[in-house]
Amino acid sequence: MRSDLSLWKYGRHIHSAASNGDAITYFGQRDAKFLLSAVTSKHYSHLTDPEITFAGRSNVGKSSLINAVLRSSSLVKTSKKPGHTSALNFFSLSSRAYPGSITVVDMPGYGFRSHQEWGKFIMEYLSTRKELQRVFMLVEAKVGELKSTDESFLDLVEQYGVSTQIVLTKTDKLKRADLEKISSSIIDAATEIAPTAVLPQAICCSSRTKTNIDQLQTEILRVCHILPTSK
Repeated sequence: MRSDLSLWKYGRHIHSAASNGDAITYFGQRDAKFLLSAVTSKHYSHLTDPEITFAGRSNVGKSSLINAVLRSSSLVKTSKKPGHTSALNFFSLSSRAYPGSITVVDMPGYGFRSHQEWGKFIMEYLSTRKELQRVFMLVEAKVGELKSTDESFLDLVEQYGVSTQIVLTKTDKLKRADLEKISSSIIDAATEIAPTAVLPQAICCSSRTKTNIDQLQTEILRVCHILPTSK
């Protein structure tokens, strides 16, 4: 799959304003480390850097994707009990190439019993976290549609006005034409549920082949004000 199949707006390719070359430079000299696990807002209230969060159903490939973004093989651990964790995991990200730091948050996978277990805590995080710049909501491309748990999460981000972008994972398993159709279909469904919160374009990537990981990295740097929004 060509790397320019990264961002689709209702099936049409669009370009990120910031340069992927900047992301390559930034992450080539990056320093990423685990900070803490939080089960209450008191645990993370002292963290004040711009923040992005990864969310998604259990087994969507979230840990692998975050590791790919952070250029690490094992910094983010996969839960031994998918869907049964209630903690938010916080990581710091900085680079010798650019000033400023970013906080990256790994949200518990939703699905199975997790909604009952972390519902109130996650709702508090989404509704009160001023540092949160964007939620990257992961959807497995091969599944081809939003599940009920995805729709429930979209209801939350719409309710709390949290900027959210769909990230299609494991896209190396699909042909180009199929991926474009699925991307457009999922964006249509997501923007219908959360018209003010969800951006009208998906980032399509693969942690296995590293396809378009640089596009996702660029968007993270842009929304956290490490890179300018336009050049």
